[in-house]
Amino acid sequence: MTAFKKTFAELKTLFDPYVSSLTVATDTPSNYMLEGAYDSALRRAMFFGGVRAGKNYVSFYLMPIYTNPELMGKMSDGLRRRLHGKSCFNFSRPEPELFDELRGLVRAGYDRFKRMGYVP
Repeated sequence: MTAFKKTFAELKTLFDPYVSSLTVATDTPSNYMLEGAYDSALRRAMFFGGVRAGKNYVSFYLMPIYTNPELMGKMSDGLRRRLHGKSCFNFSRPEPELFDELRGLVRAGYDRFKRMGYVP
């Protein structure tokens, strides 16, 4: 398995504990996306997060840090350097320490989404 595919696979596993409560919107070898509950004000399901393999890097999306920026206050400088935009982290190889930190952010984001009613 190439480092790129391994990166995608490892990042995807960060969502495993929450799959039963969320909806898998996309699941292909290069794109995996999860949604929460339908939001009537937005007239669509609330995007939670996902992983997408691009040409030069694997992107990890986590919408709760966009809707709840206080979650980013706990981020290390190493993870913050991987942040591109408001809720997207880019990786080209597995980085276990940063992935462990992301695991905590996913958990905190899921808890926040649940309190906000975005988890069915």
